[in-house]
Amino acid sequence: MKIVICGGGTAGWLAALMIRKVQKDSHDITVIDSSKIGIIGAGEGSTGYLLDIIQNNSWNYNCNEEDFFRETGATVKLGIEHRDWSGKGKTYFAPIDGTGTSNQIPDNRLCYALLNDLPFHTSSENGYYIEHNKANYWYENDKLSSTKSNAYHFDGHKVGQYFKKICLADKVKHIDAEILDVRVDETGIKSLLLSNEQEIFADFFIDCTGFARKLVSALDVSWTSYSKNLTVNSAMPFLLDYEENEKIKPVTVAWAQGSGWMWKIPVANRWGCGYVYDDNFISDDQAKDEIEKVLGKKIEPIKLLKFDTGRLDKPWYKNCLALGLAAAFAEPLEATSIHSTILQLTTFIFDYLKDTKEQTVNIGCQNIYNKKTTHMYDSFKDFLNLHYQTKRNDTEFWKWMSSGETKTEFVADILELVKNKIPKGPDIGGFYGSAGSALWNWILIGLGYINKEKAQEELNFYGSDINLTNLSWKLYHETISTESKKMYDNTEFIKKINGNHLS
Repeated sequence: MKIVICGGGTAGWLAALMIRKVQKDSHDITVIDSSKIGIIGAGEGSTGYLLDIIQNNSWNYNCNEEDFFRETGATVKLGIEHRDWSGKGKTYFAPIDGTGTSNQIPDNRLCYALLNDLPFHTSSENGYYIEHNKANYWYENDKLSSTKSNAYHFDGHKVGQYFKKICLADKVKHIDAEILDVRVDETGIKSLLLSNEQEIFADFFIDCTGFARKLVSALDVSWTSYSKNLTVNSAMPFLLDYEENEKIKPVTVAWAQGSGWMWKIPVANRWGCGYVYDDNFISDDQAKDEIEKVLGKKIEPIKLLKFDTGRLDKPWYKNCLALGLAAAFAEPLEATSIHSTILQLTTFIFDYLKDTKEQTVNIGCQNIYNKKTTHMYDSFKDFLNLHYQTKRNDTEFWKWMSSGETKTEFVADILELVKNKIPKGPDIGGFYGSAGSALWNWILIGLGYINKEKAQEELNFYGSDINLTNLSWKLYHETISTESKKMYDNTEFIKKINGNHLS
């Protein structure tokens, strides 16, 4: 088929990369984007699914991880540091992995940490590395090695450029132009009229134009809003310099504020930051003032973004597939955007994109794909909504959050369930790419819904031998302590991988 991808950010060039490498030369691929349209690049995070792309674990995408670190300003991400969510002055860490016993009943390692008043995140390997400020990387015979359990922080604009370089070397075409008009007929999109006076025809189109949704808007695909449950609707990105000799943890900082939360993402030579807030409770000017007061310094917002959290009802409609921000946006708290883009592409390319020139769409394939994709986004809505089920009530925003009015039905059920047991995989209903019970439990513990008494009840109910639980922890701690000795301090790794240019 002739495939046209509109939008040249991370989603667009990642789509081109994955289709080209998996389907090889089966399709004629063109990416249309405009150098006149800016990309923020204030700092972004991923999940481990991007690691599988960069390390060529899931397929040979011809990526090189050391090049990726250096060309995108990437740093290691092992989890999220949640500041002030469960009350001012309180912090908890949520690693992106589970404990080594997450899939066992009960989760002995987690219960041990809770019973002994240890930092609960240290029951996971990534949590242990976070506690000791380790990057999970080392050099072995001059080759970069890792535990393969991390994600990345990076400059989002540079990630798209990294994938673009690989694509252009592998016969993907590129047109630098703006889309002036989308022409449709009964089959979907017929052609695109560009600012360079070209009219582009194709068999299949992929919309990666972000919030503009230029292609799907022309097809009039309906939208389901999440604004009742995820109320933040504004973002103010900005940059901060590192302090001299600052120690940089391998985590994304999610810092709860008066009317939302602030992200701080460490990239190679600075912090990429932003305040995500609900403008029903605070104006843009007030948001800027609040952050400057919290940080004790002036900030220069890159721009102001307004958005409606939600998703398309049919991300694949007729001959058009929407990806990334064009398909859905459920706020940036858990880095679900690139994660869901990779999941969408993996499902589409491996399960539905056939090596054929036929232009007809199998409605059954399309309907199943859409059900799977919308279910994925709805599950992320629930997971994100859980983070706001805090007991904070010190501002009007947090009073609204703690009132229960924004709580999703599924989260309400989980909060009832956790009164009797620690959630397991079947309770959450996990699927490929979902936030499993281990990730839900980090948040439930951090917000105070799971404590040492609950851990003791869990061990008693399942008749666990406390001596075996203690022995399991001792062996784990000895192993992970030994393994971590060969790993870099995170700040030193940033300097090492970037040629000591951290400043």
